[in-house]
Amino acid sequence: MRKSLLNIFLTVIPAIFSLTVFAQPGTTVELDKPKQYENRKLTSEKTGEKKFKYPKRLYQNTITHYNYYFNAANKLNEIVAGAKQSFRDDYTKLLPFYNYSLDVTAASGELDSVIYKCNAGILLHDLRNDWIDNLYLTLGKAYFYRKNFDSASQVFRFINYAWAPKEEGNYDIPVGSNLTNNGVFSVANKENNSILKKAFSTPGSRNETLLWLARNYIETENYGEAGSLLEILQQDALFPERLKPELHELVAYWNYRQGLSDSTAANLIKALGTAAAGFEKARMEFLIAQLYERIDSTTKAIDWYGRSAAHTTDPIMEVYANLNSIRASGSKDEAVLKEKLENLQKMARRDKYYGYRDIIYYALAQVEIDLRKDSAAVEMLKRSIKFNTPENPEQKSKSFLLMADLSYNLGRYVDAKNYYDSVETAVIADDNELNRIDERKAALSVIAANIRDINHEDSLQQVAAMPKDKRDALIRKTVRTLRKQQGLSEEPELSTNPAVQQTVAADLFGAANKDSKDWYFNNLQLKSQGANQFKATWGTRPNTDNWRRLAGIRLNKPEDGEGDEESADDADSSNLAAGGTTSLTDSLGEITFESLSALLPLTEEKLAASKAKEAEALFQNALTFQDKLEDYPAAIKTYLNLLDSSPGTKDKEQALFGLFYCYNKTGDKAAAAAIKNTLIKNFPEGDFTAKLNNIGAAKPAKEEEPATKQYKEIYDMFLSGDFEKAEAAKVVADSLYGNSYWTPQLLYIESVYYVSKKQDSVAIDRLSNLQNLYAQTPLAEKAATMIDVLSRRKEIETYLTNLDIKRYEEDEAPVIDLSPSTTVKQKEVSTKTDSVVSKPITQVAKPNIDTTTKVVAPVIKKYEFNAKDPQYVVVLLDKVAPVFINEAKNAFDKYNKVNFYNQKLAITTSPIDDRYNLVLIGPFTDAAIAVEYVDKVKPVTGSRIIPWLTADKYTYSIISESNLALMKEIKDVDSYKQLIEKTLPGKF
Repeated sequence: MRKSLLNIFLTVIPAIFSLTVFAQPGTTVELDKPKQYENRKLTSEKTGEKKFKYPKRLYQNTITHYNYYFNAANKLNEIVAGAKQSFRDDYTKLLPFYNYSLDVTAASGELDSVIYKCNAGILLHDLRNDWIDNLYLTLGKAYFYRKNFDSASQVFRFINYAWAPKEEGNYDIPVGSNLTNNGVFSVANKENNSILKKAFSTPGSRNETLLWLARNYIETENYGEAGSLLEILQQDALFPERLKPELHELVAYWNYRQGLSDSTAANLIKALGTAAAGFEKARMEFLIAQLYERIDSTTKAIDWYGRSAAHTTDPIMEVYANLNSIRASGSKDEAVLKEKLENLQKMARRDKYYGYRDIIYYALAQVEIDLRKDSAAVEMLKRSIKFNTPENPEQKSKSFLLMADLSYNLGRYVDAKNYYDSVETAVIADDNELNRIDERKAALSVIAANIRDINHEDSLQQVAAMPKDKRDALIRKTVRTLRKQQGLSEEPELSTNPAVQQTVAADLFGAANKDSKDWYFNNLQLKSQGANQFKATWGTRPNTDNWRRLAGIRLNKPEDGEGDEESADDADSSNLAAGGTTSLTDSLGEITFESLSALLPLTEEKLAASKAKEAEALFQNALTFQDKLEDYPAAIKTYLNLLDSSPGTKDKEQALFGLFYCYNKTGDKAAAAAIKNTLIKNFPEGDFTAKLNNIGAAKPAKEEEPATKQYKEIYDMFLSGDFEKAEAAKVVADSLYGNSYWTPQLLYIESVYYVSKKQDSVAIDRLSNLQNLYAQTPLAEKAATMIDVLSRRKEIETYLTNLDIKRYEEDEAPVIDLSPSTTVKQKEVSTKTDSVVSKPITQVAKPNIDTTTKVVAPVIKKYEFNAKDPQYVVVLLDKVAPVFINEAKNAFDKYNKVNFYNQKLAITTSPIDDRYNLVLIGPFTDAAIAVEYVDKVKPVTGSRIIPWLTADKYTYSIISESNLALMKEIKDVDSYKQLIEKTLPGKF
């Protein structure tokens, strides 16, 4: 009857929140019972009716502990252990904080039995026994792992209230009170740390419950509540030492969820005691190393990677710990890198790592890529694929994907297409990678097909241009090769001349051999004749299946180069079908000398058709690079190849327009202007020439492509100084879109940032990438100069430090005081110039400053323009970080020293507000000379001076000293811009 009553209560009230008060001596339980059981009482309802003497306490504690709490806690631990077992870490990315997912635990049906056990243990026993709080905590954990965070919070908060410290007489003490404990403020329960107490009792659950309450807050993203609670517990003098590692673990988790790598790592180190020895501890150490690597704490990262590799029981983790240690070191010392690579190669040869060689070779490939040894990287990836096991299909796809990306970046588009096709997308979990694969596969299918057509037509044209005797010999050789591949004998016409005595093959099984007593295969003479006849007809063939097909022979060719001697000759004779023999034989009927000769463009008409087909394929590839992949450097290269090889192509006008568009996208304004002039000159009335006048409204590519928008945002983040966020966003964008037209600018401004941080090796790496990938852009020259300077930084700094500079009076430039109280007179800045001639300004505002009076100018309350006043040329920078402002200043200074060497043009910077900064050049004697300077410099600013800044990041203007002082005072840039636009319309 008791069991039946319990089942009904557990069905009607699945949770225990209708209980008014729990675990308090003398309290009762209020339950809504069915009518037939309203007079029956559970043991929990009888709490306090009788004294709780030692025999009863012993009995209740034993039954509650071993029949209910023990089973519930073990079941809960098994659920978490199962979730950990099914969890797989990706060591190429930042590890998740916990090595299990709450989604997995929530899906477990076993949690219901845990909740049932806890409810039963509470309701069927006296609430004064020592295990009730443990059951409540286990119940709260079960709700937490089931992602019922609201229910878990209620349970944890109930424990916090019901088991709070008590005064004598069982009166509650307000939580957080300093009335007890000698005035020490505390929210924790004081624990008895005596040896006897530890040996024969279990500590209360309230202190641990506070930690679980904090974690529950974190999971629900209630970071304010979680942070406050964790901070209080860290300062609590009574919080037990045994729970300090768990407390540090939660503080680390709180920081991890908010992206605070340094604080996360520091607290994880203190929490290492929570991890079990072996894998759990090694995983935590691996995560610590990753966090230190993210904040460029290289020494600490290498140290913790080493600890992880030494402690782990997972060979995969050990491999990646060694790999990441190599990469974190950033060492370019060839001897050091060679030693570390040899260590990884030794791992690949050890029996312990036999089943993980695919991962090791993949790791080796990544190191080779960092060293720019692309060929070696490809070989490592091929080995990774060769040693891949069926149990790890993800690694095979990752290797193919890396080979595809590498081939794509190297311009091997046919290989890239084949590798992308080999990737099993079902095992790729990263959405960015899936999007990149889908995008590139579609485009590369077109590009690869066109490249095969181009190679095929080019080979046909080369053969057609050969002398007739050599061409005929090559055709005959090709015919023999192709017929052998199909298992056919040589052409009949080669042996049908009646004037020539034909050799008749011996009939090995005919009448002439009937008298022989030996069976054919036992007759060495007959076997030798048969073998010679076979070799004369078919050539040397390996003893394998599929021997008739050359492809089969090549697949089975030994790696040491031994085997078929004729395969190389056959490959040479297949030159006629450079795109592959399959495409050639499919278009033929019988393979003969005449059918093969008919394919060659031997007439002018056929040659023109072949070149037209080749030109069309090039044009389609250029459009695909431009519109589908947004790979503008590749599009430029293809357009130039088209215009060089086929200057009379029918698509010349559109090709020139596309070339103009792509040059603009890469920031090469000078090249774009040259192409624009060519287009206007050759096609003055063309449709695409007309579009040049409205280029913003008529783009060959779609308006505001996703990649364009995303890289523009990253570019803005870099320039505004949000470097960490920009780097993270750029990694995501590069993985999604690959090389983009923003990449040259981003690489350059990245390098400038790293130079300012004195991380020269990283800066040189970015600059080298810029040189290699974008040699045609104007930034490549700047990159080469900066690499040279950085490689000699120490030498240059030493020289400048020891240099004793003495300036002569006549060489000194005038000192300009830009403070608001100073008025610069005409004679103070009257500098004779040779290269800039004064011209009158056609439209100026009415001057209202009396220049004849030698008194200090009155305070100007509004901007006023006077063309006769000395003027600074202003480069107004919009949302640009200080490091790039200084770089812009240096760029203008360098340009002026080369192109205006006979003028002393001082350059200063002046911040206006958080958004605007000014680069001031001059002053010039008046507005006319300042405008003349702008007219000369403005056209080359984007291509020669600051090509890493886009046009929307800077504008030109001129400003007098009085207007500058007023601008710095009132911070109103827009009003001054309106004044200048009204005074000098369209000039800037």
